Amino acid sequence: MPDLDMAAADLRRALGNFLERDRPDGVFHVQVGGPGSVPALADLDAPELHLDLLPEVPTDAQRAALGALGYVPESGQTWRHPAGHRLVVCDHSTGWRAAQAALRRLLLDDSRAAPEYRRAYGREGRTAADDALLPAALAHYARTVAFSPLQFAAHALAGLDAPWTVAGGYALDLHAGHVTRAHDDIDIEIPREAQGQLPDLLRGWRLDASVRGTYQPFRPPLEPPSHQIHARHPDLPAVLMADLMLTDLSGGLWHYRRDPAITRPLAEARRVGPHGLPYLAPEIVLLFKAGSAGREPRSKDQSDFERVLPMLDTAARAWLRGALERTRPGHGWVEALGGK
Repeated sequence: MPDLDMAAADLRRALGNFLERDRPDGVFHVQVGGPGSVPALADLDAPELHLDLLPEVPTDAQRAALGALGYVPESGQTWRHPAGHRLVVCDHSTGWRAAQAALRRLLLDDSRAAPEYRRAYGREGRTAADDALLPAALAHYARTVAFSPLQFAAHALAGLDAPWTVAGGYALDLHAGHVTRAHDDIDIEIPREAQGQLPDLLRGWRLDASVRGTYQPFRPPLEPPSHQIHARHPDLPAVLMADLMLTDLSGGLWHYRRDPAITRPLAEARRVGPHGLPYLAPEIVLLFKAGSAGREPRSKDQSDFERVLPMLDTAARAWLRGALERTRPGHGWVEALGGK
């Protein structure tokens, strides 16, 4: 098998490492993937590197750098290297990278999975084999990963003297009571006024603030409009990072960052799910997932909406419909939420 660790290091060197800070582009993350990276399937296909790159579509300069490393474009965002591996530039909107990681975990952990994958691959090829094994991969992920990334972060945040809340896709899973899909990261809302506590609470974590599209070491206070702190820990299981989002909770209200006139009493906005983990109400999570002006929902957010919609009661649907009518008139989800 090609030396994929060396190949990943070459990518960071040639394309730049976004994590080195003070740069607007480069490698955000790269990981080994594909059925060919599983020893039992090494003869089936080429091993892969799954690359999270900024910007998501390689620039002309980045494409030239890939060419200088020997990569040859195949189709779409896929490149082939003469050493025998394939490079896939991930689409951030689909959740494909996380699903592929869950599939690889199943193929490595369950000796019955590789022969089943081989049979499906032989009948209909790679995409069909991935699709055939994905339900088992997600079930395996739900058993082996489950809510462990949130529990790890919750332990670190236990001393925070303020109400923090799980947001994003994991909040929807907490509402459902079980994990429904693989996740790239965990989203956690932190009251803005509590950010000064984070450096002491999260000793041993790498904390980066996203400021005007580049990473800076997090040093409070982080002033608006900046609101994100990316927290990484070597022992954080299964996900890349915790995305800590600073939120206005003044006056006992949750305030929508994109339109502070949209509020919700904190007692209604903050729920408690499995393992005592606090989470943001699903209708509020979906408001974020609906996209902002000029940006439609990502495919994984559309899937989340369709999965969670049957779980929303009448009051939650009415609140989300009203918020969308104010912020995104004509949004496609309004009709699905029902009439007034």
